[in-house]
Amino acid sequence: MTVDFEKSFMELVQLHEREWGTEPYPQRPSLADLLNAPIVAVWTEPLARSVAQTRLPSRFTLSVHQRLEDLDLLALAVVVAGRPNPFGNRKLLYLFIEKRPVKIVGVRLLIEKIT
Repeated sequence: MTVDFEKSFMELVQLHEREWGTEPYPQRPSLADLLNAPIVAVWTEPLARSVAQTRLPSRFTLSVHQRLEDLDLLALAVVVAGRPNPFGNRKLLYLFIEKRPVKIVGVRLLIEKIT
């Protein structure tokens, strides 16, 4: 059985639009942006432990990106404390490239000596 990835992506976008309606959030992409962006990331706020054990988050946010390198700064801000992060303390749930889901298999850590 083949999976229709574009349909899965479209269902996610439709759910996002139904959940948020016309309510804005910082850097909320337009429907046109979501449909035309090469990269779409799905984020969620961390839930309190007791809530996380009982239910999934009902709302999620989306961001659009033109290049994977755009996500490098976001990943760096999440890992390195004290960096401003436009997505606050949100967690990356899914990543779509050209409407197909991808899995992050690794992150490279770059370090330098303090002199």
